[in-house]
Amino acid sequence: MSPVEESANKKKDFQRTKDDDLDLFLTKKDKPKQVTPAATPVPAKPDEEKATEEEAPKEVSDEEHEEQIKTARADRAQAEAYHDVTVLRKRAHEHSHSAAKLYHKYKTNEAKRQKCSSRAVAYREKADARREKAKEARTQVKEYDMELRGAAQGKSDLSPEALRNKMASLEKKAAKADAVAKKFEAKAAVQTEKAAKYRTRAAKFLEKSKLHESDARMYTKRADNLERAG
Repeated sequence: MSPVEESANKKKDFQRTKDDDLDLFLTKKDKPKQVTPAATPVPAKPDEEKATEEEAPKEVSDEEHEEQIKTARADRAQAEAYHDVTVLRKRAHEHSHSAAKLYHKYKTNEAKRQKCSSRAVAYREKADARREKAKEARTQVKEYDMELRGAAQGKSDLSPEALRNKMASLEKKAAKADAVAKKFEAKAAVQTEKAAKYRTRAAKFLEKSKLHESDARMYTKRADNLERAG
């Protein structure tokens, strides 16, 4: 077959394919669309009709309406009373907690006051002991002074110089005992001052604790009365 004939045959085949596709498209376009039939309403059953009738709101009479109002008011009053009781109990608890904390502070300061007072007493006792030693030393100094006078008259076995040395040593001892006594007295004064400060603080905390305790009792009593009234 020559090339010219092959070309002619290809053109014929292409034209035939094109015509067939066009006929198929036109056939699909002219084909009528299928219409789905509308759903026919299903008649309601008697039970469903009854349920619909029962769901319809009923008319409330005036007496029933008044009764509903009274019930609502009573519920509201009860809820408010419960709320008030809860608030009163909460306040009573807060005051009771504050009273407990303040009472603990009172006890702490009271304990510190007691310690300071005990230390002051101990320092005063030490000061008194030193004062007693100084007194004894001065008493001996007087005795040596009498011996010194006797030594001047030849009535003592000790020399005047030895007696003077002993007297000087005892006076030094007495002066040192006085100084230590004053030191202990100063410490006692400091502890007494601290004790007074802690005592003042303790009294203040105790007073506040009693006030909060009184408020807690008042709120608790009010809550109890409100509960009994409800």
